[in-house]
Amino acid sequence: MNWLRQFWTRTGPGIRKDAPPKTGFALLADVIARNWWDLVQLNLLILLACLPLVTIPAALVASARICVLMLQDKPVYLGRDFLETFRKRFWKATVLGVIATLAIALPAYAAFILLQAARDNIMLALPVAISASTALFAAIAAAYALTLLALRDQPLGLLLKRALLGGLARPLPALTAIAVVALLWVLHVIFYPVSIFMPVLINFSFGTLAVIFGVHEAAVRLLAFQGATDGATYAGGSAKSAQ
Repeated sequence: MNWLRQFWTRTGPGIRKDAPPKTGFALLADVIARNWWDLVQLNLLILLACLPLVTIPAALVASARICVLMLQDKPVYLGRDFLETFRKRFWKATVLGVIATLAIALPAYAAFILLQAARDNIMLALPVAISASTALFAAIAAAYALTLLALRDQPLGLLLKRALLGGLARPLPALTAIAVVALLWVLHVIFYPVSIFMPVLINFSFGTLAVIFGVHEAAVRLLAFQGATDGATYAGGSAKSAQ
C-alpha cells in the first residue's frame, strides 16, 4: 500500500524561484495549468467525503483549504492536507454549514412564495426583492466564511463577524465567484448528456477554486485588518488597566 500512500500524499508541481509573481486571471490560469490533475482528484475526494451528507460542509472547507494552498503556491499534499483540515475543522464547518444553509434557504423560499402571490398583488414586489436580496447576501457572506475558515482556524463568532463585514465591504468578488459556479452547472445542464461527467471530474473542485480565487485577496486583507484592530484594542485595554 506504500504506492497508494505516496500517490495521495506527494507534493504538487511548483514554479521557478526567479519567475515573476502572477496576479489576476493569469494567476488562476497558472494554478489550473499546474494543478489540473490534482483538481480532478480533489473533485473525487469531495464526492467521496460528501457521501454521508452531514459531512458536506467539512468536505467543502477541506477542499477550500487545498485551493488556498494552490493559490498561495505552497506545497500541496492532497490526501494529507484534505483529511487533516476535514478532521480539525469538522465541527466548525458543520455549524457554519447549518447557519449558511438556513440563512440562504429561508429568505430564498420566502422570495419564491411571495413571488407566486405577487402575480395577483403588485404590492408584494418589494418583499420579494428584499427576500431575494437577503438570500443573495447570505450566499456572499457564506463564500467569505468558507474562505476565511480555509485560511485560518478561528472562533465561530469572529468568523461570522468577518464574513458579514467582507460581504458588506466587497460583495462583487464573491458575487462573481458565485456566478462562475452557477455557470459550471448551467453548462452541465445545457450540454447534457455530453457533460454527464462534469460533476464527477471538475464542477466541485473548480467551483471551489473559483470561490477562493474571487474572495481570497479580500479575505486576507480582512484578516490582517481585523488582526491589527484586535491588537490595538487589546493594547489599549492593557494600557488602561495599567493606569
